[in-house]
Amino acid sequence: MRYIAQDCAYALHISNEALPFAGETVGRDNIEATLHHIRQKFDYLLYRPFNMHEGGDQVRLQVEFMYRHRASGEMLSGHFRLVLKFRDGMIVRGDEYHDRARIEAFMRLIASEA
Repeated sequence: MRYIAQDCAYALHISNEALPFAGETVGRDNIEATLHHIRQKFDYLLYRPFNMHEGGDQVRLQVEFMYRHRASGEMLSGHFRLVLKFRDGMIVRGDEYHDRARIEAFMRLIASEA
């Protein structure tokens, strides 16, 4: 968290109907709370960044992930794109792009099992 600017914006580009913590979050404290909320819902079994490209004030990378939904035990895996923008050595914006339909279908699946 020490590399995240106080006024940073983090956008998880998924419907917040599917994930209540999705959408855009602004401010380091709010981002930290959102990340903790995500970790309360999912165990991170794999989080592997690759294909990193730096240019100007941003870094683009892909992330391979495998998460376990804690309440259902169901596994969610795949890849997403992460774009980070920097200013003065601090992250000022993060955009996370998932396969939206896949994530939303997963969340419907585990909701129907509840």
